[in-house]
Amino acid sequence: MKELLRKLLNNEGKVSLLLLEALELVETSGDKDLVNYIENELNGYKSRELPNYRKIKGEIIADIQNPYGRLEKNIPINIGKLSEEIGLDVTVVQVYDGIGFVEENLNHLSSSNVNRPLPEPLVESLNQIVQYNNPGVTVISAAHRFSKTGLQHIPIKVREELIKGLQNINKRSKENTELVEKIEVEGDKKIKVFVTYAWEDNNYNDKIISFVDFLRKKGFDATMDRGATQNETATNLNKMMVTGINQADKVIVVLSAKYKKKADVFEGGVGTEFQIILEELKTKINKFIFVSFGDEEFEKIVPTGIIGREILDLKKDQDDNDFNLLFSKILSRNVIQFSDVEENIPEVKTREIKPFKL
Repeated sequence: MKELLRKLLNNEGKVSLLLLEALELVETSGDKDLVNYIENELNGYKSRELPNYRKIKGEIIADIQNPYGRLEKNIPINIGKLSEEIGLDVTVVQVYDGIGFVEENLNHLSSSNVNRPLPEPLVESLNQIVQYNNPGVTVISAAHRFSKTGLQHIPIKVREELIKGLQNINKRSKENTELVEKIEVEGDKKIKVFVTYAWEDNNYNDKIISFVDFLRKKGFDATMDRGATQNETATNLNKMMVTGINQADKVIVVLSAKYKKKADVFEGGVGTEFQIILEELKTKINKFIFVSFGDEEFEKIVPTGIIGREILDLKKDQDDNDFNLLFSKILSRNVIQFSDVEENIPEVKTREIKPFKL
């Protein structure tokens, strides 16, 4: 288990091969749930319930023939009515394939988007809806189009789940506990902070760089996209973004009007990133810190998907608290320390009610 955990924690090897390596070990441990999980990931989920990370939001595109017989390709189709009729969101791609197949596809994908053909019954239903509103138009074929980043997210999540499962086995069996703790902090004991934002002009981008450098000077292992791009000659930005979010202990999202505009319509890298953030927020409510530089009104910078969540005004925090609130959120420490609950409680004095008399 020592070597397997080392590979997993250091992002070495194909996830499919690591799952095969883990299967026999997990079977010996008697952890049936983890065995089932590994077998599903290796062999595909078939009709079984999918984990959320295997449900990727996309769009429907179609090749259509207009009334004059001309073929138009890859036309985005609004399928709200079809989703309503069949009772599910057909823009969501459900990836049932085994992890080996997913990894193989990723190796051969050269574009940033993936097209997956729709089943014939769905194409027929889509054709009927399109023809109802557009007589003479025929849907020849249709496909899901979704971001390659969504597929890249799957092996990352599987690796995380396998790490958690193996570490739980260690804890239950009380074996190699010290080894696991050593591996978890090996080479770096600092809190990893990933700062993400929407690219704007040079002045704004330089302010982000200064913010990241400020965090590093305060003892946090803070990174951003510029750090990765200057270390590699041909950085895969989507992969860098997904890896940055998943490997960080805390993710600081710097909000701006441009970030909101892209996040609200899931446009570009910000849109892809925001889908991942919304999914992660379901289970990791303390991982993300949404901040503002204090120069724009909140209603102009807060994406619809996070309305109601706390937004930290860094300018105000700097002036009022010397960034104490920011540091408390990164360190997951309470600013207000309440006293312990005492054993004894106060005695309540009662007042006697006199007999009624007129």
